[in-house]
Amino acid sequence: MLRILIDGYNLIHASREADFGWTDLSLEKAREALVNFLVTTRRPAMEEITVVFDGASGVGYPREATARGVTVVYSEPGTSADDVICRMVTESPNPRKYLVVSKDRQIRETVLAVGAQVVSPESFLERSQEEHEKRRRAGPAEPKEKYTGVRPSEVERWRKIFGFDDEEKK
Repeated sequence: MLRILIDGYNLIHASREADFGWTDLSLEKAREALVNFLVTTRRPAMEEITVVFDGASGVGYPREATARGVTVVYSEPGTSADDVICRMVTESPNPRKYLVVSKDRQIRETVLAVGAQVVSPESFLERSQEEHEKRRRAGPAEPKEKYTGVRPSEVERWRKIFGFDDEEKK
């Protein structure tokens, strides 16, 4: 599974060139817009997506939370998002599974040195939109159950419909 690790504010600032208008929003609204974009254009069921932001998440919000398949992480006080991203990749048992989205030179050099892939925020935005458009034109996506499996209650329902439980009683 590809692990996409995003320098959150770096991507928000890059959205200016792509005419998303996220930089015109409050920080909270821009972060929400970014997560919505990722949920819409990426495949959270098939990719592990983490966005890292600098600083506190705000009063009453956790430092890490998952929303619709996208994990959002806020750095601890005194630690930058750049440090968090570099640590996540360099301490990983398999850094080659990471695609890091950042324009920051320190991040790019650090993660490339351990074998991770790096892409610029502008390129990531463009590729995400293109891939989403291709999937949209291709027709309906495969059901998520193909990757996650069906719930036990669904299995029981289909067993009853096809009469498997009746055969076992004979």
